[in-house]
Amino acid sequence: MFAATDLTVLSETLYTTRVVHGGMQSMSSIKIATEVKDLLSQMKEHPRETYSDVIDRLVTERATDTHDRSLFHIPLLYVRIRDMIHTLADPIDLSCERDNGDFILYNHEFHLLATAPDLHEALVEITDEFEENWKDYVEQDIHKLSSGAQMFRQKLISLIPEDSSRGDLMP
Repeated sequence: MFAATDLTVLSETLYTTRVVHGGMQSMSSIKIATEVKDLLSQMKEHPRETYSDVIDRLVTERATDTHDRSLFHIPLLYVRIRDMIHTLADPIDLSCERDNGDFILYNHEFHLLATAPDLHEALVEITDEFEENWKDYVEQDIHKLSSGAQMFRQKLISLIPEDSSRGDLMP
C-alpha cells in the first residue's frame, strides 16, 4: 500500500508521487521561452502539476471549446421583401457558429443576427431580419434618416439588381 507521505489531496482530486500503472509515458524535450514557462507555471492547478499536464489540459480545453463552435460561412443569395423573392446582386456572407446546439448566423455589415436550433430556422430568421432592415431604411422617408442611415439604405438598395421587379420599393 501507499504511505501517507506519498499522497497529496487537492480539490477532491487525488495525486500520488508514486508511479502507479506500469511506468511513465514516453516523454520528449522541447524548448520554450522563459516567459512561456512562467505563464505555464501560473496556470498550474496545483504545485506538482507538470508542464506536460498543463499543456495537455489547455489543448484539451481548446479542442472541446472549438468543437461545438466551429465557424463556417453561408452565402445568402435570396431575400424576401413584401412577399417577393429577390436574388441579391452580391451574396451576403453569413458567418455561422454552433453554441450549445444552436446555430448562430450573423453579418455585421448588414446588421443581421439570428439564433435557432436548426439551420433552416436560422436562415428564415435572417431573411426576416433583412426584410425588417429594408422596411426601416429603404421604405422610410429618406429625409428622416441620419447620414449613416442613408448610407446603409444605399448599401441595401445596391443589393437588389436593377432588372429586379422593385415595384414601389424605391422612393
